[in-house]
Amino acid sequence: MTGLGWMYGKDLPLVSLTFARDLAAPQLLDRMGADRETLAVRDQDDFHDEFADRLNDRDAYLATAGRCGSWAWAWEHASWRCIEDTELISEVSQGTAAVVLHFDGNGRAEFWYAEDGHLLTGFSTETSLRLEDRFGAEPSRFDFQLRAYGATPEANDYGPLGSRQLFLRLAEGLGIGLPHGDLFTEPVLSAQLTSR
Repeated sequence: MTGLGWMYGKDLPLVSLTFARDLAAPQLLDRMGADRETLAVRDQDDFHDEFADRLNDRDAYLATAGRCGSWAWAWEHASWRCIEDTELISEVSQGTAAVVLHFDGNGRAEFWYAEDGHLLTGFSTETSLRLEDRFGAEPSRFDFQLRAYGATPEANDYGPLGSRQLFLRLAEGLGIGLPHGDLFTEPVLSAQLTSR
């Protein structure tokens, strides 16, 4: 199965991803507030042609989506709704599990995990990896995995992987993947997200 390994070490300026287990891609986009009139499968050229004037606009809320294994994924191309709307991950996770991965070009990294409508844990490099700086109802949820990958949470040490790859590995450990081609070459579902 495809994981997230192709993202390791890549200089991607913005990664703004929301995942949901056992949902179809249209369901995930619907939970994220997709405008149904804009929801369609588009090839990469059509997507870029149709939204070219807004593609890099942080307020345009353009997303592509698909499914890999048992997880649906949605990639926000310029917006950060997945971390700006703190209720979104809880709503996406109703009856299932959801993960948010967010990395910007300035070193910020976020990993959030929710189940059944409740944010259980979240890490952010804007605070620290220490237990007292995590958020959610079950902040220690991934302690074993963090240590297994060489991190030392109490020292705010992300270990040999660094924050970005560490968070990608945590997501992969849940069975999350994202085919490289779905972002760059293959036709995928896409939509504009509306205000929720």
